[in-house]
Amino acid sequence: MQEQVNNMRLLFEIWRQYIKENERRVVTFDFDDTISLSHYDPDSDFGWVYDGPHEMMIERAKKFIADPSITVYVVTSRFEKNEAQSRENPDQWAVKEFLDEKGIEVDGVYFTNGQPKIETLLKLGSVLHHDDDPGDILDARENDIEAFVSDPYGDYNNLEASELQLRNQNGMTAEGDV
Repeated sequence: MQEQVNNMRLLFEIWRQYIKENERRVVTFDFDDTISLSHYDPDSDFGWVYDGPHEMMIERAKKFIADPSITVYVVTSRFEKNEAQSRENPDQWAVKEFLDEKGIEVDGVYFTNGQPKIETLLKLGSVLHHDDDPGDILDARENDIEAFVSDPYGDYNNLEASELQLRNQNGMTAEGDV
């Protein structure tokens, strides 16, 4: 009887190890200023003007996509309801249109509709997130998600310092209210 119990334990341990080794990891990418580059133009009808693809990040995404043990998603704070308008605007790209045009075959696209990305990243089980937004980078790191900074314009450190200062001010205010 003890031998059967030991055999069952061994079988369960082998099964757990198999599942762990074959579990797909989730890697996520932001869209704007991570995969696609743009700048704000107050004279544009849409506000943002497409500058081109962020080739380094596209190549990085494609390497993850090629790995069968990795699931790749795009998580954007764009509003999904505005995607049709993006397709019609010559200065802008819709997310799925851009991905198709550039041959980036992700496993899904998620719109957070202006909300921070962290809840979506956690629900998806992201282990690595790529973004240019310091708020999303800091949120990821605070939740044990590795973060890779997209810094196409060389201003990330200043943006992060501002975000940290804002968070510290809000934290002090919240503590002072208690």
